[in-house]
Amino acid sequence: MSRHVIRRTAAILALALVLSGCKKKVEEEPVSNAPVEEPERPASEEAEPAGEEEPEISPEQMDLIKYNYYVELNNDIVVILDDIGYYYQVVADEEEFSMLPDTGLTYGYRIYGKNSDILDDCLQLAEMEPDYGNLDELVKEMEESLRALMDTFSEISDSNDYADNQYQKAKEYHAIVHEAAAAFAPLAYDYMDGIAEMGEAKTAEDEERMKEEGNLIIYNASRGISIGKEVMDEIYDQGVTDENITELDLTRIRELHDELVAVVADLDTALADNDQLMKESLSNSRPFDGLYDSLIQALEWMIKQVESGQPLDLSGSGAPLGSSGHFSYVLSQCIDRYNTVFVD
Repeated sequence: MSRHVIRRTAAILALALVLSGCKKKVEEEPVSNAPVEEPERPASEEAEPAGEEEPEISPEQMDLIKYNYYVELNNDIVVILDDIGYYYQVVADEEEFSMLPDTGLTYGYRIYGKNSDILDDCLQLAEMEPDYGNLDELVKEMEESLRALMDTFSEISDSNDYADNQYQKAKEYHAIVHEAAAAFAPLAYDYMDGIAEMGEAKTAEDEERMKEEGNLIIYNASRGISIGKEVMDEIYDQGVTDENITELDLTRIRELHDELVAVVADLDTALADNDQLMKESLSNSRPFDGLYDSLIQALEWMIKQVESGQPLDLSGSGAPLGSSGHFSYVLSQCIDRYNTVFVD
C-alpha cells in the first residue's frame, strides 16, 4: 500500500438524488384544539389489532434509496482512504511496525475512523433489487477489510495508551491496518469509479428533468457541481496532481471555467426570483452562502498557479490556494450543501 493515496478526486463525494427533483415536504393536517368525537367502531374492527400498513415503495423510489445509501458508503470510503494515507505519513509501510523518522507528526495524525452502520445497511441492500451488478459484489467483497479498518481507525483515534509496553497496542493495530489496507484499496477505487459512473448517468437524467420542469435553482446548483466534477476528471485524466500542477493543460479547464461562471450567474438570477423560490419550496434566497462563488475563485486560483509556472508549497498540512486539493475541498462543500438543501 503506497504511503501517498492517489485517488480519483471527482469521485470523492457523490451527489445524492431526490425523487421529485426538489426537496420533499411533509404535508401536515391543520391542528385544532377543538375536541374531536371518535366515531363508533364495529365490534369486529375493535377486536382486530390496530396496525398501520407499510407504505409501498415503488421501484423508482427503491432505486434512489439504494443509490443514496451507496453514495453514503462511497463517502465513508473516502474517509477511510484518507485515514490510510495519514497513517502511512507516520508509520512505515512495512509488515513490521515502525515509526517513520523526523516526520514531526504524532501517531494517529488526522485519523478519525467511521462506524459501520452504513456498511451494514448497504450489505442488506446489496441483496435487494434493483441489481447493481458489480457494485453489489464490491460491497460484499469489501466488507471484511473495510470493517476492520473502520473499527481499527476508530480505536486509534480514541487511543491514549498506544505507546505503553513498547507500543504493543500500536503493533496490534498495525497488523490489522497493513493487511486490511492492501486488500481494501483496489476494491475501494473500483467502487468509487462505479459510483462516479452511475452518478454521472443519474445526474444527467435528473438535470434534464429539472430543466424541463422549470426548477432552475436545483438545476443550476446541480450543473455547477457537475462542471466541478468535470474539472477534477480532466485533471485526473491528464495524470496531474498537486505535485506537478504546472504541467496541467488548461485548454479544457478554461472552457469549464467559463461554463461554471455562466451557470452560477443563472443560479443567482433564479435565487433572486421570489416566484422561483416559491416554486421550488425554498424560503432562503441565499441557501449556498456564496459557496459557488468560492468554487469559481478556487478554480481561478488554480489556473493562475498553473500559469505562473511555480510549483506549489505542499509542506503544510492543508491544501494550499491554487491547488486541485483546495478546489476539490470547495467542491465537496458545495455537494454537502446541495444535499442539505435539496435531499436531507
